[in-house]
Amino acid sequence: MSAQSRGSLDGIQLLREKRKQADRAKLEAETGESQARYHWKILRDSIRTTIDAVAKADAKEIEVSHGIHHLRKLNHRLPLKQVLYNKVHKEYLTLDTKFIRIFKSDGRKKDVVDIEEDFNRLSFASNINQIVGWTHNGKHIVVMAADFEVLSVTKADTNLYSVAYNASNNEMITGGLGCLTSWVFRYGNRHLLPRRTALAPSFSNEQFNIITLEETASRSQKAYVACNSGVMVFNLYEGQFLYYKKDLHARRITAMLFFNPLKYLVTAARDGSIKVWNDIWRLQLVFIGHDDLVSSLCLYPFGPFIMSASYDCTIRVWSLETCDEADCIETEEPIEDMASTFQEEVFFSFCLNYVDMWKVEHLHQIHTSIGFRVDDIKPTDHPSFPIRSVLLCKDASVRVITPPTGDVLSTLLMDKKRHLVNAAYSVADELLFAVFENGDIIKCKTNSNPSTIADTWKCSQPEKACNYLLMYEYVVDSIMLKDDWASMFRAITVQNVKAAQDKPRESSDRTLLLGGRKDGFICVFRMETGEMSFEIEAHGSKGVLYMIANSNQDQLISAGNDNIIKVWRLYPYAEEALAPLMSFYCSQTPLHMCVMKGQLCVAFQEHTTATYSIVVYNLTSKRRQDHPPDDDHTDSITGVTSCPRMKLFASSSIDGTVRIWNEENKLIRVLKLNAVPTSIGFCSPKGDLLIGVGNHLHKINYKAYMPKAKRFKMVTMVFDEITPELPNLINEDKIKSWTQDDVKRLRAAHSSFKFTHFGDILSEDEELEVMKEKIEKEKTYKALDKRDEELMNIRDGKIQAKKPKVNRKIVKREAFKKYMDIFYDRPKIKLPEDDPYEMDTAVEIAEGGPDEEDEFIPEKEPTGFFPAAKDAEKRESVPGEPLQPAYPTLPGGFIPNSVLVHLLWPKHEPVIPPSEDEYKPPELSADQLAAIAKLKKTKSKTVQVQETMNLNLDLLDEDDEEEERPKESLRLLDKMKQVMARPPTPMTPEPEVEQHTEQPTKPHAKKVIKSTKSTKSLQKFISHPRLPSPPPPRQKTPPPPVRKIPTPKPPTPPNPLPNFILQFKGSTWFEDFFPDADHETFPKPWTISAFCNMLLPLLRKSSYSHKKGVVDAVRTLNLQETLPNITQVVQAVLNAMNPLKDPPTCLNKEEKDFITSGLMMMQSFGLYDKNFVMELMVQFLDGDQDIRKLVMDIFCNLGLQDPHHYFLHELDAWDVWSIDGDGRKQQIKARCKMWLDRWLMAFKSYLEATIDKMKRGGSVHGRLNTNTPKTPPTPKSILRRLEDGSEDKKGPRSVTVTFDSPLDRAVIDNATYIEAINYFCDMELEKELAKIQKDDASEKIIEAKNTVLVLPKITGKPCLVRLGETHTSRCHERRETNLSTNYSYPQVTARGHQPAPGTIHGFAPSINLPMKTLYMNPFPSPIDIYDSWNQQPILLTLKSSQKYFVPQQSYVMNEFEQFPQF
Repeated sequence: MSAQSRGSLDGIQLLREKRKQADRAKLEAETGESQARYHWKILRDSIRTTIDAVAKADAKEIEVSHGIHHLRKLNHRLPLKQVLYNKVHKEYLTLDTKFIRIFKSDGRKKDVVDIEEDFNRLSFASNINQIVGWTHNGKHIVVMAADFEVLSVTKADTNLYSVAYNASNNEMITGGLGCLTSWVFRYGNRHLLPRRTALAPSFSNEQFNIITLEETASRSQKAYVACNSGVMVFNLYEGQFLYYKKDLHARRITAMLFFNPLKYLVTAARDGSIKVWNDIWRLQLVFIGHDDLVSSLCLYPFGPFIMSASYDCTIRVWSLETCDEADCIETEEPIEDMASTFQEEVFFSFCLNYVDMWKVEHLHQIHTSIGFRVDDIKPTDHPSFPIRSVLLCKDASVRVITPPTGDVLSTLLMDKKRHLVNAAYSVADELLFAVFENGDIIKCKTNSNPSTIADTWKCSQPEKACNYLLMYEYVVDSIMLKDDWASMFRAITVQNVKAAQDKPRESSDRTLLLGGRKDGFICVFRMETGEMSFEIEAHGSKGVLYMIANSNQDQLISAGNDNIIKVWRLYPYAEEALAPLMSFYCSQTPLHMCVMKGQLCVAFQEHTTATYSIVVYNLTSKRRQDHPPDDDHTDSITGVTSCPRMKLFASSSIDGTVRIWNEENKLIRVLKLNAVPTSIGFCSPKGDLLIGVGNHLHKINYKAYMPKAKRFKMVTMVFDEITPELPNLINEDKIKSWTQDDVKRLRAAHSSFKFTHFGDILSEDEELEVMKEKIEKEKTYKALDKRDEELMNIRDGKIQAKKPKVNRKIVKREAFKKYMDIFYDRPKIKLPEDDPYEMDTAVEIAEGGPDEEDEFIPEKEPTGFFPAAKDAEKRESVPGEPLQPAYPTLPGGFIPNSVLVHLLWPKHEPVIPPSEDEYKPPELSADQLAAIAKLKKTKSKTVQVQETMNLNLDLLDEDDEEEERPKESLRLLDKMKQVMARPPTPMTPEPEVEQHTEQPTKPHAKKVIKSTKSTKSLQKFISHPRLPSPPPPRQKTPPPPVRKIPTPKPPTPPNPLPNFILQFKGSTWFEDFFPDADHETFPKPWTISAFCNMLLPLLRKSSYSHKKGVVDAVRTLNLQETLPNITQVVQAVLNAMNPLKDPPTCLNKEEKDFITSGLMMMQSFGLYDKNFVMELMVQFLDGDQDIRKLVMDIFCNLGLQDPHHYFLHELDAWDVWSIDGDGRKQQIKARCKMWLDRWLMAFKSYLEATIDKMKRGGSVHGRLNTNTPKTPPTPKSILRRLEDGSEDKKGPRSVTVTFDSPLDRAVIDNATYIEAINYFCDMELEKELAKIQKDDASEKIIEAKNTVLVLPKITGKPCLVRLGETHTSRCHERRETNLSTNYSYPQVTARGHQPAPGTIHGFAPSINLPMKTLYMNPFPSPIDIYDSWNQQPILLTLKSSQKYFVPQQSYVMNEFEQFPQF
């Protein structure tokens, strides 16, 4: 590069530098900052932007509600079987009938896994992060990894009904039929092996469905199993059944929970009650609130609470501390199960088709149990002492507590009748002053519990009694000790640092007791004597209402009923201690005040104007800071407090909220409590709050409400470490003279039960064993580490193998010699000879000929050290004992071969037969055997013997015989010997021999035919030996019964109420709605209709158990006397069965009973309208098996003729399961209405077409179903009755129904829905028959080799009547109907002459008498009964239609004109 070019580059660089300097100068001129400061500002603003964004996002979520809130719903199409929470991966697992679905902690779907094995339940082993699947009422247990890879499948001995994971010992506990089994994980946690089985001797048939475990690693760990209304207790380590506690509940136990921190067992029963038991089975608590079965119990994530879920669609939270219900959440459907995890705010519950995720916002919990309402909380602010809180309680007591733990340090307990006005506490002097309503001031020392009363200052002038006490603590020494500069300044002022350090000095701190009096004066008391040292007028005659001290600025602030707030300067060392600084007037009365440096927070309230506001005054700048009125409380304010370190104000109100305000009086948090706070006070520099709730003191942690911006600042702040104070023990000597009530009040105040983890204390032996096991494990681990290290060194070549020198030639020679010995010394194989007559040999073998020689057995490999495996014997475990290893093993698991041979192939001693003669059954003689052989040849006699001996001699295959039943001998002689081996039956004088049957070991698949005939054919061949009959047992004579003389009962006073009311007295529903019912209290009039109208409104507001009783009562009243308002009653029952929300279902027993009673009541009323039929259809679609059966019975009683269940199949074909939501039942009912209207319209159209056809002279043919339901015909039935009342059923015949006039149109209008349903069933039957006939016709066409020809049916009209007669023939009375009358027309001659009645003349030249058609059916089929020719034809005709061959020659004689024409 040339010099010229270098010069040009340097010039450019100089220009750039000048440009930068100019820009920098311009920037400094514009911003007034240097470049470094400017860049630092950019960085700070970027961080500030993030902080402001977080603050804005945090400001949007102002409200924080205490309690349980619904987070998310996870819907499933298939019914759920199990839901689990994997706390290792923070995932939820749901199991239905086909898949396992995985959801993330926030409810988002993650994955779907197909089920490889057959199981319908899941359990999670948290210690090893594995999942165990099992089948309810099955035997298989599937061990799976976290990714659902199947590791192993284990089979249990009995069916499984419940499985629980024992996290203390990493075991699975299974409940079977009368036993409890502990399973351990082995082989890298891949397999489950049974360790112990505990049997319950008296409960061998009980299913262990509910198991809960004690969470402890001790050997005394117990398992609790619910059995009916009691609990069985087992020892898991030893596998023993300990005892059974019965009758713990009145109904069956449905859920259990072991609360480990307090060692409480919680049980819940079917009646909704929950009971808490301690370790010695003493009842501690009983919770009543659920209206139905309690389905699940689980631990509340925070604090001493439990949660319960019930079929009454509620989740309730119960406090074990306050013994009361803490929260109640309503759900949409009954909950099947629920589970929570300790210290995690999200838990779940699941129903049939969805999972609900719930979030617990635990804002406050009980901190100190007081027993009485806390009216005021006064925290101390002395810088040299820890913060304490003074509680002013409703029972005229003052308690001093330490906020970190909630322990009570001291208590001033006074008589309840004395009204406590106020109190002041000096933490430095341990002195407490309390003023009462009469003006007396009590001074007491708080260094003991209870407090020691030092003095009582009597008030002689009631008008000068104090309304408020304030302790002003002026602190100097403690501040100077912490401040080095202040100490140096004090030394300089005395001109001698050493002299200042050595010179003893008095304390400069001052403590003043101030009082605000009723006359408006503020006075200063001498703490030693109680005399007033100074007084000054403050608020006139209206009195002082409130006072607070601002010691940082030496100020005292007071407020009075005159609505004036005054600020005083306080001089602690002067005689005149107070001087006014400023005062300002307020429009409302200042009720509560607190101060934070130079800012004063005042709570105003005015009930007449509904004003409940918080105002902040800046005493330095004298400005007022307000906020929007919407941020104010909506009810009376109960207190305000301040936290100077965090610059926060807090207020509480009866509206159930605590509101947090910043120093600018802006609302930053609204804490919604599920209770009413009566007082409030900060108790730590970080912002922890104490609030009075109910009769106890609660605490709100600052983390529950503190904004994120404040918490970011707390990271850079330094807080003093809080040291908990030890509580003062109760002095028993002081309370000896107290009353029992005062002692109870004193002991009632204590710190609440707090726990953050579960811990159990082991015994010394258990700790020693744990230490030994730990040492052994460490040794084993060291040996394994050493082995692994050696293997790694071998792999890396650091260790060389040291092999001994071997003479290879000698070894090879010896090996070759042994090989040759094995080859040449092996046994010679002898081949079988060829059989030239193979067929003859086979026949001989088939006929049972002589046995052939042993078959050729090929050579097998040598078995080695052990004998044949088939000869080994397996040790059988004794039932009832815990599972033990089958054979003894060494600690390392090794079994020597010699021991194994001795165990598996033991040497048995030869069995020496007994010397005594044993009983032998009698043998048959030769004659008897010959007779039996002769009898065997006769077929009929063989069948008789087979029936008599109850044998089944069917020839079965060998495989079928093994599957269905054990092998039985098919030879008759063997059966006879088995019969003879039985003990003889003593002879009885009865002619018939009692048949003796044996119970088979396995049920047969085929039915065994039992004969009722006696075994006479065998009795003559069988001789029974006579054995001496045993003597009859001696019967014990029972002692004569002791007669008890009944105590006569006094006669009950007569009750003038009518019997139709008294019959229900004593019923649960009657006593609840009409307690102490008598003639004076029971409303009138006393009529059945009035009483029924009184019962109907109860169906809207009562429980379902009471609704059932009311419905049954109305039904009973109707049976006794017909109710006039049946339509109104039926409509009321239908309204109760169809509410707009949560209609009754069959899932609840009480709701199901109500549905059953309602349907039966409406059936008994006989009002079968459209609404009733629709309700029946809806209940059939939405009910269980019992309801469906009841509905079908009601339909049959209504006249439903559906023998082939077409109507049932039609309803089952509807897709009603896809209908979900609150309007499910209404949608189903709308579908039923549409279906009924459609078929009723079709039925009416058919009737209209039939009537029109009959009017045109046509006839209608049909079929008469012979399988009609056995219901008595109505009076309108057209079938004629016989004299005995029965219908004529003399075989299949034609039935003709004749009408004198066309049917009225009213028949169509009066068609019922039951008739429409029957019409639907007939149409379905016609379709089915047409389909069958079509299929048969197609099959006959295809079959070309049929030798039977079926002639086609000849269609033709049957003959109606004989010539000259109507259908009223006297010779065939069985054809007559109820509508017929003997209207015989005169005969007509050939000439047309009609002679007088009674004369005999010739007949017509010809008469058509057709014969009945006969159909030949040589090969009948079951479907023939549905064909038309096999049915009873029904003919519907009109009497007015022409039935004569010569109708113009027929006329009615005069004697017949008197009868009306039809």
